[in-house]
Amino acid sequence: MRKDNAFQLGGVVAGLVVALALPSVAKASEDLAITQVPSAHVVDVGKTVDLKITVANQGTNADEGVFVSLSSLRGHGQGANNPYLSYSSSQGKCIDTSGEAYGYYYYVLVCELGPLAAGASAQISATARVNESMNHFATLLPNAYEGGYYDGDNSNNAATDRIDASSPPTLTGSKKIKLRGLPAGCASQDFTLRAVGKVRGVKKMSASLFLGFDDEGDGQEWHKVATGNRLVAKVPVSRLTPELNESYELNVKAKLGGGRHLKETVTFQAC
Repeated sequence: MRKDNAFQLGGVVAGLVVALALPSVAKASEDLAITQVPSAHVVDVGKTVDLKITVANQGTNADEGVFVSLSSLRGHGQGANNPYLSYSSSQGKCIDTSGEAYGYYYYVLVCELGPLAAGASAQISATARVNESMNHFATLLPNAYEGGYYDGDNSNNAATDRIDASSPPTLTGSKKIKLRGLPAGCASQDFTLRAVGKVRGVKKMSASLFLGFDDEGDGQEWHKVATGNRLVAKVPVSRLTPELNESYELNVKAKLGGGRHLKETVTFQAC
């Protein structure tokens, strides 16, 4: 090997060794993350839910100004009638910016938390009265007036929790049909219905529930029939699509002779 080639090869090897020995320089990053923990996901109508929100700076850069929005919707973009009764933050301040829009009242808090160092976190506490079922949102903002926060990881810039307002089913129709096994509030699972026709001459008992539409747009109905004046059936709540504040009607009939029948309707919500 020629001397000059050997010198060049030695330089390359030496440079490679030096490069491997030097630690890599980490890139600076920006990543705020927000999480939300409600005290319950099912609340009796008119009671309250406590919301604990945490904003953590998971990046390596300090954030000069952190903004958070708290709000709720009852479904289909409509504001939920669930006012905030109290709110506080571990740093900065929160302001109630609630107001009317598009025919609905929107309850909104905007919290200006101020700067947040890398690795630091801040907390927000709020209490809301649950008058109706809602999706509650805790969302990072670029400032107090704009939505759409973006940083190094956009998957953790918002948190959403469904909170159901629970109330007992309502009964309408004939009181000569006695029902047992109904849920005490909103139905969270299948329940066993026991129906008895408390009148002479009952030939048949039936129960029916509209489950909704399938992927092809066809209506689906659950239906059970029993001979005599007694019916026991498991109502398939698990087959429903439990939309927010959507009511379902369970119809129970007692068929009598001569084409006559008694009917009682159970109106309930799924959660």
